[in-house]
Amino acid sequence: MRKLHTLAAIILCAMLLLAACGEGSTPEEESVGEVSLGKPFEYNGLEITLSKNIGFTQFRSRHSDNDGAYVFYIPTTIKNISESAKGLEMWEVTVFSPEGVSLTNTVNSYEIEWAFEEESIFTVGSIQPDVVAEGNIYVLYDKDGEYIITLDNHTDSAEVKFELKFNFDAVPQVKTEYEMGEMLDVNGLEVTFINDISWGFIRKSWSDNDGEPYFFLPVSLRNTSDEARGFPYGFDIFGPNGQALDSITWDIDEEDITRASDLLPGASAMGYLHVLYVGDGDYTLHFNDWSLLDDLSVRLPVTLGPDDLPEIQTEFALGETFVFDNLEITIINDAEWGIIDSRWSDLHERDVFIFPVTVTNVGDSANSLGWNVKLYGSNGIELENISFYTEDDNVLRSGDIRPGATLQGRIYILYDGDGEYVIEFSDYREGDLQVIFNIRKPG
Repeated sequence: MRKLHTLAAIILCAMLLLAACGEGSTPEEESVGEVSLGKPFEYNGLEITLSKNIGFTQFRSRHSDNDGAYVFYIPTTIKNISESAKGLEMWEVTVFSPEGVSLTNTVNSYEIEWAFEEESIFTVGSIQPDVVAEGNIYVLYDKDGEYIITLDNHTDSAEVKFELKFNFDAVPQVKTEYEMGEMLDVNGLEVTFINDISWGFIRKSWSDNDGEPYFFLPVSLRNTSDEARGFPYGFDIFGPNGQALDSITWDIDEEDITRASDLLPGASAMGYLHVLYVGDGDYTLHFNDWSLLDDLSVRLPVTLGPDDLPEIQTEFALGETFVFDNLEITIINDAEWGIIDSRWSDLHERDVFIFPVTVTNVGDSANSLGWNVKLYGSNGIELENISFYTEDDNVLRSGDIRPGATLQGRIYILYDGDGEYVIEFSDYREGDLQVIFNIRKPG
């Protein structure tokens, strides 16, 4: 037994001696110790310099909980002094706050780095020997005090300590409020609302805003992105009282810029924005498109002058020319008389007076008067339709008129006594127009 104990002791001493000599152990981690900003140091085959010229900015992402958070960044230079391609990996770098809490290697840190990846040192990748690369290390600001940066890849390590006092005045200011005439960039679409306001009236009988005034102004668009882009969907208009206004793009005949087709990259276009007028004051155009980092607003100071609103004529006399539903119409004051010849009708031998009519289509599609015309007699009651008893030249029986074409015809009106008659033009799109005249039967 004594021999066995002695042998065991000899073996144990031999193992301790080997351990002391390092035989069979893994290589120790190499450390360059503590360095400071601005001083080059070697780490994992790289010569690294962390600049003293720390920059300051703000993280912007309306879809993130970190939106508005302050960020500082350290300009970093790496030079490959090894014999193989190398780069600085994000997982090797940890930044500790003054309270000793890691600000990197977290979900928040990755989000910050990805947001600024174009300037990040970690997106440079590997570089060849003797090549120099530059970039920044972005860190979510915690508080003023001493920060510690450690570099560790389980083989090499380094530690940098520095005092940070965040310079809020150095943070670039993000412009989100604009005045009329200023150009704003809406995610690659340059938009300018030009200060040249014009006025009009809504003339749509089916609209709740029929008869209300509106103003409109030119809008310039230019697509500076690399894909087709149109006016943003996330767009609202607020009146001087701060309430959102109804869209009137379907209440007017003119094409509105918000309904314009997309622009190809590099293309430009002009159009008009139409806004319901609800009183003098500051109107606000508000962009809140999902693709924007911040909401953008444009202020429109609007004042209605005494001569701004156009005069809307709704009553005409015989011989005057007017436009209704893109038809230019003139009812000529040169009455003829006739009678209805239809023995089987209760209107047989009733008197009829007739006016020559000229109708020109000034629109861009075929059109006709059709059922848009009503006739009222001397007692103010709508007259019976006598188109069936008239000649083929009755304009109320004509077919469509092509754009630019002119129809020469006549309009037949049932006589029900001397007095004031009214020809009314009305449809679901436009306000009523009336031709008012007096008739006295000759003889």
